[in-house]
Amino acid sequence: MMKQPELGRKILELRQQKGFTQEDLVEQCNISVRTIQRIEAGEVSPRAYTIKTILAALDRDLEDLQVDTLFEEKVKRVMFLKIDKDKDVSFLIKQLHVGWIAGIISMICFVFQFIEDSYYISESAYYFGELYYVILGIVSITMFGLHMRSFVLLGEIFKSFFLKIVAILFIAVNTLLNLYAIIDLHFDYLPQGAYAVIFCVFYGLMYLLFGLGLLRLKGMGQLPKATGIMQIIIGGMFLTILFSIVASPASILVQGLNVAIILRAIQSINEQVDNQE
Repeated sequence: MMKQPELGRKILELRQQKGFTQEDLVEQCNISVRTIQRIEAGEVSPRAYTIKTILAALDRDLEDLQVDTLFEEKVKRVMFLKIDKDKDVSFLIKQLHVGWIAGIISMICFVFQFIEDSYYISESAYYFGELYYVILGIVSITMFGLHMRSFVLLGEIFKSFFLKIVAILFIAVNTLLNLYAIIDLHFDYLPQGAYAVIFCVFYGLMYLLFGLGLLRLKGMGQLPKATGIMQIIIGGMFLTILFSIVASPASILVQGLNVAIILRAIQSINEQVDNQE
């Protein structure tokens, strides 16, 4: 937790981001103007209850007052767990544009991976060759990571910590499973059937969690909710193992809705910027 005077400066920053005057804040949390002034000036250290009351009025929580180590700060900036205050809105929008473009490329990669995997199951060989499969896997990992990074950013913008964590886990799970598929091209270390079960279970869990994250995403209308329900259904299909043959192509199609969510977020941010000008 921050100490004074950093705490006061942070509360001042959060109040200004909300567009509140000190009088507006007083009306929301029933704390005297003089107390707010002294807290923001760093003259007093407020009680925990007072801090929580002020943060609630500003639609914030204690997470916003946590002090990170240098390492934590770097990790959060790389993964967009924390938006760099030095970057303007145009920078954030550019990152979202990268995310939806990467999502489309990722969809294309998934289609070809599905073709290659299906061909290998029937013929015990890769249709376009092993080198092609390795390159395709690496591109797929990279593009999916950039795509999911946008949802880490959306989780920060729309205050959904759950969505941020799930998106990061999805990146990790997809990376590990695809890397293993690249390393063990001929299933020498793990039987093909065992890998298929692990694949279905982990992807099933991630689609379920990601769907729940989208259902909890507020401020973007019904699109995330509808997409979240579809993700949950696909997750359940993966977990049955039997219906995974349907879930795999369906998951490629539903990623198109993920792209639509990112585009809707860009539109929403631009509208908010235009309203403030």
